[in-house]
Amino acid sequence: MNPLDAPNDLQIIFANRVIRQFADNMLGAETKIEGPDFRLIRVVFRHLGGSWASLMNGDIKQLTLLEALIRGWGAKRA
Repeated sequence: MNPLDAPNDLQIIFANRVIRQFADNMLGAETKIEGPDFRLIRVVFRHLGGSWASLMNGDIKQLTLLEALIRGWGAKRA
């Protein structure tokens, strides 16, 4: 199993939930996100300097970064 997809890693569970919620709210609930999509968004978010811990604490920079990332991902898929 890929360590980026560990099913019992609380940070990954949190990240996937947040990604799903953002995508549902910004792109519509019919947007289909699969395992590789979650992984891609998580990895790019971290690569761009994103922090899930800071996001959990409400850091607006992290929220803005994730929002831009998900909008770009959604536009690429459309």
